[in-house]
Amino acid sequence: MIHHLILGTAGHIDHGKSSLVQCLTGSDPDRLPEEKARGVTIELGFAHLSLSDESQSYEIGIVDVPGHADFVNNMVAGVGALDIALFIIAADDGWMPQSEEHLHILNYLGISNIIIALTKSDLCEDVPFSVEMLRDELQDTSLAEAPIIPVSSVTGDGIDQLKQSITQLLSSHKQPQDNLKPRLAIDRIFSPKGTGTVVTGTLTGSSVHIGDSLIAQPLAIPAKIRYIQNHNQSLEQALPGMRTALNLPDLPIDTPGKPGAKRGLTLTKDGCGSPSNTLDIHLQRLARHIPGIKPRALKHMETVVIHHGSARCRARVILHDRNQLSPGEDCLAQLRMENELFIFTGDRIVLRDGSQQSTLAGGIVLDAQPTRQGFRSESRAAFLNDRAAQPDNPAIYIRTSLLRDKVSNADCVIANHPFHPNIIQQTCDQLVAEGSVTRHKDLLIHSKWWKTHQDDAERTIRDWHKQHPDLPCMPKDDLHKAVNTPANIADL
Repeated sequence: MIHHLILGTAGHIDHGKSSLVQCLTGSDPDRLPEEKARGVTIELGFAHLSLSDESQSYEIGIVDVPGHADFVNNMVAGVGALDIALFIIAADDGWMPQSEEHLHILNYLGISNIIIALTKSDLCEDVPFSVEMLRDELQDTSLAEAPIIPVSSVTGDGIDQLKQSITQLLSSHKQPQDNLKPRLAIDRIFSPKGTGTVVTGTLTGSSVHIGDSLIAQPLAIPAKIRYIQNHNQSLEQALPGMRTALNLPDLPIDTPGKPGAKRGLTLTKDGCGSPSNTLDIHLQRLARHIPGIKPRALKHMETVVIHHGSARCRARVILHDRNQLSPGEDCLAQLRMENELFIFTGDRIVLRDGSQQSTLAGGIVLDAQPTRQGFRSESRAAFLNDRAAQPDNPAIYIRTSLLRDKVSNADCVIANHPFHPNIIQQTCDQLVAEGSVTRHKDLLIHSKWWKTHQDDAERTIRDWHKQHPDLPCMPKDDLHKAVNTPANIADL
């Protein structure tokens, strides 16, 4: 059985990320002339690695990210859809500022499958001591129990052990289920002569096939797939977890005055959701500080830069119950963005400061289509806290949506959700069976509210007849106005 997965690097500049990738794969991920000249990764690099064990084969797309502080924005764009991270730390240099910042970013994105490669072991006189020092540095972090593999890209020492460690970790990795909602965050765009637009990215959610019609969000530009490639091989379809190149000849490339393909757009299918300029999130800040960056509070109404997938945009942070958020704290927050993004509930985001010099916080999206009015109310806090407690539970999303909206069409009870339609159907059936939800044709109704609403209607009708004993019945419009009946159930 073949599994397709994505591995990404992380770590400080000049700790040997690209050299290790080249040693593992035989491919140099640095492709730009400036990168070759400076010996520094600036843009995202890509390579391919095939591994196997006794029962499975793994086709691994590798994303090599920059380690220099000036290019952290590019780094975040490369680690948004990883199955496993290879954290690179040089044995002769140890833990450094960008090591810490990259650790924060991986934590905020919820990436827990991590292996530490202790590179340049050939330059270290006492490797066991370096491992011991690193373990001390990583106490009380998500990397505290991560395997540490000393390696040398020069001598090849430790490379086989590293491959074995990667294979062992992948063997226990749970494959994501197909949800019929493909998403590909565009990270590269080019146009070979006679071919038209080609974009690349990591495909998640579901497969895509030659001939499929896609939508480039948030611009809502349609495009059709002419051909598909994965690691320079032509395919009829691309599967989730693949590094994917799509030829989309009818998708223009972004130019001044003519919107089109660019990094940050998301390719998806029609009906998977809609863009938003507002997000309700659970916001978290790690207590550990990043060396060289003075710890400070994140202020209510502060302007930040949101990173999601390969996209980024400026936004204002509205804190729910406070005026600032210090390191080590968490709270509910709303992000009011300057531009729209295509985001699902349950997605994770990274926040950097407005000047894009430091990473401030991370968050999980609890509502991808909220209203701005009433965000700091107690009812909104209760709604979001229920979701934050179980952010992967579709039943919680449906219950909270109906508690807020009272009535909803069954096919859109949750906005921009990542769940398979069958999962939503099964969950709705369970909620109806337990009595918390009432179904009427294509409508779902919050049962407790519906009982109260019916009681109010009966009482209103009785009172009306007392006042109008000679009239046969209360006008329907007057009844609905009196008890504030939602328009979508006025005829029930």
